[in-house]
Amino acid sequence: MKVSTIRAMLGLLAVVCTMLGGSAATAQDSGSARNALEQAAEAMGGLDRLEALDTLVLTGFGQRVYYQGGGFLTGDPKAPPKWQAVVDAQRTFDLKGERAVYQERWAQEFPFAGFFGLNFARNATLQGGAALLDHPLPALLEALDAETRLGGVSTESGAIVVEFTPAGASSPAWLGIDPRTHLPVFSRWISGSVNLGDLTTTAWFTGYTPVQGVQLPLGLMQQLDWREQISLMFQVDSYRLDVAAEQLPAFPRALVVSVAPAAAQATKVADGVWDVRVGTAGGPVIEFADRLVMFEAYGGEAQTLARIDAANALVPGKQVQAVIVSHHHFDHTGGLRAAVSRGLEVISQRGNEGIIREMVTRPAAYYPDALARSPHPLVFTPVDDTLVLEDATRRLEIYRVVEHAHMPDAVFAYLPKERIMMEGDFGDEAWQLHFWGGALAANIAHYGIAPLTDVAVHGSGPLSIEQTLANDQKQIDAAKEWCRTTEAGGRYVFGCPVQYDTTGPVALEPR
Repeated sequence: MKVSTIRAMLGLLAVVCTMLGGSAATAQDSGSARNALEQAAEAMGGLDRLEALDTLVLTGFGQRVYYQGGGFLTGDPKAPPKWQAVVDAQRTFDLKGERAVYQERWAQEFPFAGFFGLNFARNATLQGGAALLDHPLPALLEALDAETRLGGVSTESGAIVVEFTPAGASSPAWLGIDPRTHLPVFSRWISGSVNLGDLTTTAWFTGYTPVQGVQLPLGLMQQLDWREQISLMFQVDSYRLDVAAEQLPAFPRALVVSVAPAAAQATKVADGVWDVRVGTAGGPVIEFADRLVMFEAYGGEAQTLARIDAANALVPGKQVQAVIVSHHHFDHTGGLRAAVSRGLEVISQRGNEGIIREMVTRPAAYYPDALARSPHPLVFTPVDDTLVLEDATRRLEIYRVVEHAHMPDAVFAYLPKERIMMEGDFGDEAWQLHFWGGALAANIAHYGIAPLTDVAVHGSGPLSIEQTLANDQKQIDAAKEWCRTTEAGGRYVFGCPVQYDTTGPVALEPR
C-alpha cells in the first residue's frame, strides 16, 4: 500500500474520531489538524503537486457589494443592495512568493458622482497576507506552512473545520473541509474595519473542476459576519497553472507608505463657527454656551480624532460633546466609533439608529480601535423632522432631508442667524457628475430657510449658495452629456436619463 494512501487513511481516522467526540467539540491536537489538511491536499491533487506549483492564474467576472453593505439607500437591513460589476478580472498568484496581483475593470451598478464609477477603468492591486486566504489553494498552502500555528479541529454544518494562525498574523483563520470529498468548502479570516470593528469574512468554494490534475473551484462567494451580507459573487471562467513568465503581468511594487498624522485645519466661518477639515473633508464646529457641537464623523479614526482635538483647542474650557451624523454611509460614519470613544452624543435621523447601534456595539478584540481602547455607551438623539439645539448664545436647526434619491434617512443643519447651511452629499465641488442635483434647492424651499453659505462635508470648505448651485448645474450638465454619449454608443448607464436639474425634477419626455 502506498505511503500516501496509508497517511490518508490515518488522517481520515483521526478526523472521524474528532467528529465522533461531538459536533461542538474542539480537538487541541495539532496532529489531527494537519491530518485533515493533508487529506484536503491529497483531494486537490496531492501535496507534492500543490507545493511544486509556481503560479496560478484565474480569470473571471462577478459582482462586489458597495462599501461592505454600508452604502445602501438606507441603513435598513432590507434596503436594496448596491453592487459593483467586475469584468475582465485576472488574478495571478505567485505561490512561492506568497503574493498575488489582482487586475479588474469595474463600474457601479447605480448612479455615481464620477466617471471612475461608471467607465470600467482597469486597475491592479498587489495582494499578500490575509488577502490570499479567499482561495482554497493559497489558503491550504498557508495552513500547511511550517511556520503556521495549527489550532483545533471542529465541525460546522457537517464540514471539518481546522483553525490555523499564519506566522505574524494578529488573528486566526479557518479552513472548512467537506468530509466526503475532502475538498475545501470555505475559508474564514478576520480583519479590522473602521466602521465595524473585527470583521469576519467567509469565502465559499463551489463547482470544483480538475485543471491539469488539480481540483479548483469555479464558484467563489464571500460573506461577512455583519448582517450575513454577501460581499462578492465571482465566477471563474479559466484557470492556468505554471504560466510562462512572458505571459504574466508585472507585479506592482510594494510601496512602503509613510502616513503622516492627520492634520486638521480650523477656519473661522462666523463668530463661534469654524470649518474644521482634514484635507478635502470635514465640517463645521459650532460653539454653544457650555459646549461645542461638530458636524459629521467622516473618514476614519485618525481623521475624526484630529478634528475633535482641533475643535477642543478653539475655545478654552469648551469641548466637543455631540456630533451630528448626516447619514449612515460608511464614508460618512468612518469616524463614528472614534467619536463615541470620546463620549460624544450622536445626533442623526431616527432611521439611522439601528445601523449606528450595530456599528458601535461590535467588538474589536483582534484589531483594537479607539472605541475598544476607551469604551463608551452610545448616547443617541433621534431627529424625526426637525430638532433644534438652542441656548442663550446659539440656535442650530437640524432638518430631515427631503427629496434626495441618494439618502432618504439623512439630516442637514442650519444656523438661521448666520445663514449657514451644513450638509453631507448634497454636493461636492470635485464631483464630475451629479444625478441628484435638485435636492439642495428642494430642501431650502421645503423648510423656508435662506442660507447664504453652504459648508459641504466633501470639498474645500465654505462656498456661497450661488457657487454651490452653479457647481451642481455644471455636474448635472456633464451627467446629461455622459448619458447622451453612452447611449449613442449603444450603452445604457445606470441613472440615465438624468431626472433632476438644480430646480427639481425635469419634465418627462414621451419615449
